[in-house]
Amino acid sequence: MRKSLTKKERMKKADISKVFEISESIKISCIRLLYCKSKNTWNRIAVVLRKGYGNSVERNRARRVIKEIYRQIKNNLPCGYDFIFLLTDKITDYKSADMIMVSLFKKAGLLDASGKIT
Repeated sequence: MRKSLTKKERMKKADISKVFEISESIKISCIRLLYCKSKNTWNRIAVVLRKGYGNSVERNRARRVIKEIYRQIKNNLPCGYDFIFLLTDKITDYKSADMIMVSLFKKAGLLDASGKIT
């Protein structure tokens, strides 16, 4: 199985607005996870930053960090979901963002305590 983030795993703008309307939401610290079941047999993601997040360097780094963490844990998630990661505050470091994202998936019931699919 490929570990990279493929083109079909990225959401388009029209799909993002649909997910905002019908999704469930969980927030821990600076990251909000919006998720909903989709018709696809694979997961799709989008990273959205609040207005005024910082300069372009900070925005792009935050997107890269979130995508990399997702790429590492995507094989442990169930298939057929759309995920939006909404960043409200600045990410302090990679390790804390990783812990927050794993906690979000556990709180959503998509990962069990050991980090495996539920």
